[in-house]
Amino acid sequence: MTYKPQHVANFFLDKADEDGIAVTQLKLIKLVYIAYAWYLALTGKRLFSEPIEAWQHGPVVESIYHEFKHFKKSKIVGRSVEVDFDDWETFTPHVPDSDKETNLILGKVWASYRRFSAWDLRNKTHEAGGPWHKVYKRGEEGIVLNDDDIQAHYIKKITLYLDQTTN
Repeated sequence: MTYKPQHVANFFLDKADEDGIAVTQLKLIKLVYIAYAWYLALTGKRLFSEPIEAWQHGPVVESIYHEFKHFKKSKIVGRSVEVDFDDWETFTPHVPDSDKETNLILGKVWASYRRFSAWDLRNKTHEAGGPWHKVYKRGEEGIVLNDDDIQAHYIKKITLYLDQTTN
């Protein structure tokens, strides 16, 4: 099943509340990107269809940026909400518990990155030779990261991570 970035954002915001960890807008943007990257690397499929763009502070999912930008550097205290324009009802998108694979991957991303600050995650996504670094041009927004670059980069990162945790 393909999700929207808002499903993924709400997953991390729920986990953050459970663990008592503050998540800012920048940290959430990076977590959503990293989740996309891990999912792509592990399954070969896109977690959501919205493109990942190269902005000054790294990869950005534009809808998540705009939805949470009013929190700035403060802890996010709400959730992403969608509106059904047929009946004007609102709902909070979540990854269903029945999707074990997606929940497992998102849970591993949270466990691996939850303790990093927003700025640490920003720096991790700026690695020389990484997907953002390959396409970013100062002053230009809207440049889309290449999924093949994301997948290859994160296959290497996950392999290294697994090697370190099994030794």
